[in-house]
Amino acid sequence: MTKRELDTAKTREILIESAENLLQQKGYEKMSVSDITKASGVAKGTFYNYFNKKEEIIFELNKRHMNGLSNKIKSLSVDDPSISIRRYLVDFLQIIVNSKVNLARQWVRFVAASSNTEKWQYDNELLQKLIKGLIKSERLKPNTPVNELSILLTTEVYGIIFSWCITPETIDPVKTINSFCDLQLNSLIEPYVNK
Repeated sequence: MTKRELDTAKTREILIESAENLLQQKGYEKMSVSDITKASGVAKGTFYNYFNKKEEIIFELNKRHMNGLSNKIKSLSVDDPSISIRRYLVDFLQIIVNSKVNLARQWVRFVAASSNTEKWQYDNELLQKLIKGLIKSERLKPNTPVNELSILLTTEVYGIIFSWCITPETIDPVKTINSFCDLQLNSLIEPYVNK
C-alpha cells in the first residue's frame, strides 16, 4: 500500500471508531455527521469521501461486528444442520451480548427506522448463505424453503434482541436462543434434513 492508501484507510478507520463510540454515548438519533467528524478530528466534508450518509457508517459497524460469524459460515455448512444453525444463532446473539445492551438498543433504533432495511437484509442473507451451504453440502434437501426459514429464524433472533433491550436483567439472549433451539429448531428443519 502507498502512503496515501494507508492514510485513507486510517482516516476511514478513525471515522468508524468515532461513530461507534458516539453511537454508544449519544445514540443513533442524536449522533450527527458533524459529531462523527469532530470526534475524528477531520473536516465534515471528509466524511463524505467515505460514506454518503450516517446510515452507511452504522451499517459498516454492523458488518464489522458480524464479520467473524460471516467467515464461519463455510465451515458451519458441512456439519449437522441442527448443530450448525444452533451454533450460528448462538454466535450471532453472543456478538450482540458482547456489544452490550446500550449498543443493542441503538441497533434496534437503527433497524426500526423505516429507511434502514440494510441491516435486516444483511443478517437475513447471512443466514440464507448458511442454509444454502447446508443444501449444497447435501445436509439439507434441495426443497428446503431457504427464504422462509431464514426469515423465521432471523425474526426469532430479532425478537430476543428486542426483549433483551427492554428487560436486560431478565432476558439472557444466549440462554433464550438455546431454549428456542431445544424446543423448536429440530421440528422446523427435520422435514428437510437428509438422512
